[in-house]
Amino acid sequence: MPNLNIYVVEGFAAEQKAALLKGMTDAVVETIGAPRESVRIFLIELAKAHVCVGGTLLSEAELPGGPTVHALLIAGRTDAQKAALIAGLTRVIEETLQVPAAPVRIMILDVPNTDFGLGGLTALARGR
Repeated sequence: MPNLNIYVVEGFAAEQKAALLKGMTDAVVETIGAPRESVRIFLIELAKAHVCVGGTLLSEAELPGGPTVHALLIAGRTDAQKAALIAGLTRVIEETLQVPAAPVRIMILDVPNTDFGLGGLTALARGR
């Protein structure tokens, strides 16, 4: 069920973005044991003029506008699994986009199984 939204600034090559999506899928599968077919990742590419760090637009200065990832998971993963996921996703970003870890942000959002729907049923109703 993991759904990831990854926000990146414009300027990365199509090959880098494809490698990022594939690498992030692998990281999710390897770190939290999610079935590959249940992993959904959405790449949201933003113009530098639409991103602000500390009050300065990225289009106005050479600031490290690292990717931000929102990982929505059905609640229940251990702290160790979450830490491994954060580390794994950060590693993939570093390797595929050549972005240092410092500006990368990963947020895990636990969603109760009663609040996540799959195919018209809650995750709880589906036994998750």
